[in-house]
Amino acid sequence: MACRCNTLLSASLGAWLTLACAAHDPAEAIAKARELRLSGHADQAERLLAPFAGRAPANAALQYELALALHAGGADQGALEALRRAIKTDPGSLDMRLLRGEILGAMGQDEAALEELRQVVAADPSRPGVHRVMAMVHAKAGRMQQAINQFEKELAVHPTDVDTLTETGIYYLQTGRLADASNRLERAVTQAPGSARALRYLAEVRFKQLRRKEGLDLQQKAVTLAPEDTTLLVDHARAVSSYGDPEQSRRILQSAIDRGVRDARLYVELGKMERARLANDAAIAAYRKAIALDPGLAEAHSNLGKILNYMGRRDEALAAFREANRLAPSDPYAYYYIGSILADQGKTQEAITRFRDSLQLDPLNPMAHYALARALQHSGQEAEARGEFARHAEIMQKLRDSKQAGVAIAE
Repeated sequence: MACRCNTLLSASLGAWLTLACAAHDPAEAIAKARELRLSGHADQAERLLAPFAGRAPANAALQYELALALHAGGADQGALEALRRAIKTDPGSLDMRLLRGEILGAMGQDEAALEELRQVVAADPSRPGVHRVMAMVHAKAGRMQQAINQFEKELAVHPTDVDTLTETGIYYLQTGRLADASNRLERAVTQAPGSARALRYLAEVRFKQLRRKEGLDLQQKAVTLAPEDTTLLVDHARAVSSYGDPEQSRRILQSAIDRGVRDARLYVELGKMERARLANDAAIAAYRKAIALDPGLAEAHSNLGKILNYMGRRDEALAAFREANRLAPSDPYAYYYIGSILADQGKTQEAITRFRDSLQLDPLNPMAHYALARALQHSGQEAEARGEFARHAEIMQKLRDSKQAGVAIAE
């Protein structure tokens, strides 16, 4: 007899629907939980399965589905415990071993993960997905060549796997092998023209190949397919502006804002564009809106500090840079700007400290070397000042020689 499930509307959660009754038997619960998990509701899947799993610890299928739900929800320790119960009942299941290897890798237990995955390969060398998971474990640990090797092994077995083609292309892109990246990502797009991720990274390859029109077209297709991806949207707006159409870029950002996308990064990018066209008040308003939406976004505070400093509003700028520095202490440029304002205010020793902090994080910023040299000179430390002036000149000459003047120079 079919269960008549009532649904409760939770106004405090903004109209989320919650199941008020569960399925009658484990098989029905597993099917419903899988549907919930695949639609992005892993927490509901876990709540649905938990009572059944507690009553049937030896039901391997139930424990496995619970592990999948817990892993999808980020509860990896609980997922491992559910898998332990599942594997105890069905020790020969390669699905369970593969999932265990994936979870161990996500938890940073690389060697245990790889050992589990090698056992799966030994049992079934052509099993889908196992080499890809091994690749992701290596990639997360920074072992790029091993990651690429495993991706290629996956492709040797499954040459049309879109996820593997895409990830392999991305790693080739990151290591500068543009021809290989282009090949893998083109194949991914051929197999799945609707893959926003493959289109996005193929666009990045085209930009690096100086095929800008193709890159913009591919990026626009990716944005159309994944309009909720704000990072992609901002990247596209930035690319459109960089390649000569700042007004179109502004329209892209404003359109997202008008349709209700509330993301501080949109306002940060909009602020940069307002600043570029010397609309300083509009830029400040955009940065303040970004900060109101996300007070913890260091980039918004830093950009606000830059324009306030440019306008001569030093105290306000210093406060903005100090907040950016508090939020992102590994950013060398906040230290540089703080030091510059302090130097202008005559606080030379504190300025020297901040310039040293900046150079500790970015030794190749010529402007920080120059500013430190000036501050040292002002404080009477002539010998060290000469060394910093020389370092500044050396870096600038290298930049000119490589025709990259402007790289590593703070605004």
